[in-house]
Amino acid sequence: MKPQGLFRCCVTALLLLTSATAVAQTARIERADVQAITDASARDVAALIAQPGFAAAVTGALTTRPGGVPLAQVMARFDPQARTRATRALAAQDRQLRQRKGLPAVGADLLQLRAYVPAGTRLADMPAAQLWVAVLPRGDDRHWTTLDAYDPQGRRHTLDARAAPAFPVLIVDVDTRTAMEEGMAVVNAGLQARGLQSPDRVRLAANGSASLDLTRLDRIRLAADQEPWALGGAEVFAVVTGLQIGAAEPEIATLTLPYLDHDNTDYTPGQPLVVWGNYRFDAANVQLFEDDGDTNYQDLLVALTDGVKVALGAFAPEYAVIFDIAGAILKAMPTSWFANDTDYLDSFYLLQRGQAYTGRMGAANNAKVTLTPLTLTE
Repeated sequence: MKPQGLFRCCVTALLLLTSATAVAQTARIERADVQAITDASARDVAALIAQPGFAAAVTGALTTRPGGVPLAQVMARFDPQARTRATRALAAQDRQLRQRKGLPAVGADLLQLRAYVPAGTRLADMPAAQLWVAVLPRGDDRHWTTLDAYDPQGRRHTLDARAAPAFPVLIVDVDTRTAMEEGMAVVNAGLQARGLQSPDRVRLAANGSASLDLTRLDRIRLAADQEPWALGGAEVFAVVTGLQIGAAEPEIATLTLPYLDHDNTDYTPGQPLVVWGNYRFDAANVQLFEDDGDTNYQDLLVALTDGVKVALGAFAPEYAVIFDIAGAILKAMPTSWFANDTDYLDSFYLLQRGQAYTGRMGAANNAKVTLTPLTLTE
């Protein structure tokens, strides 16, 4: 290799290392902040359990939304005039949570209350004084061994993260589904602003009619989503990448798969996965990630823009680069993002326009999909 080429490679490697290290450090700080906010909120909720009427407000709210309810909604039942310190504290913590997750200051409430209720038991039958409020721990959920729970007296208890308890437990955490819907909107808007996501291109026929080619996700199954009992359903998003038409730039889009809650379960969403027309060579990659609640979407945007550009460097818009873009996505993700906050699930490389895929396994052998080409016409 020529000295100039070696120098450029060294500089690129140094930039990539520096960028990844800085974002990883930021991500660690923000994960700690998110966990600290949910921990403080769990303590606040536990302290309220013994207050007259609060347990009834909890069970009433969770009866209508068993999968989780905004803490603000529970507090509105218990304290409709918002007069208590706890109401104000929880509202402030929700605002802090939005900031830590890189979301707009105004939006839906993100702190939520869930209940783990073993089969054969009911939350309403548990005496309020015996209810514990758990909080999810820091770190890689695949390595969790215990999690903390608090009783109404403020005492901390330890629960096994892998073996579910035999009694109902309340859980305070982040409404990841709501956060991810907002977050993907933030990311896609940022990609468009940075020129890495194009408007949908339609095909115009000789008679003036327009058509749009899609690849539709008709079936998907995960072999393992790596979730302990306390985490509840998975929240999965996809990153679709390829080469832009008419420019030596990546084309990147994100979308949520909000129905994909559990592993070893077939889902048949009929969801548009790839919107063709913006991808050179009519080829694209799809990569699946799981968000467990700690993701900062501004950091994700930086990884998908600056990080990917650094990882790719200068390139000629050739077919082989499409595969390289998928690799750059994984390189740009800080190592910490493959822990609790964003788990990498699988990759599907070089999907082709107009091609059907039945029971195709991903590269990591974790996700299996059936994809159908579809053309929409006016």
